[in-house]
Amino acid sequence: MSESTDGGIIQVRDVDPATLALLRERARSLGQSLSGYLRDLMDADAATETNAEVIARIARDREPVDLTMDDILAARDEGRQGRRSPTAGGHRCWPTTRA
Repeated sequence: MSESTDGGIIQVRDVDPATLALLRERARSLGQSLSGYLRDLMDADAATETNAEVIARIARDREPVDLTMDDILAARDEGRQGRRSPTAGGHRCWPTTRA
């Protein structure tokens, strides 16, 4: 992919003919030009955070949490102890012990 200095033109080389045909058909089915369809795909992709970006944002914006795995598992187990028994009211209950 190459980009001009004005940031408005992108050229993609060596696109598989079957891929190109499929993209043209999708654009046509939406009443769009291929260029407009691809621009919409790129805009949608650029507007969506990747998993790595989400993790980086959370790490940057949140206070660190000082919990051990034992703390987390104990809180989980404590929460499960407050649930109904497996036979009460027909509701399923998770076991309260760790395997």
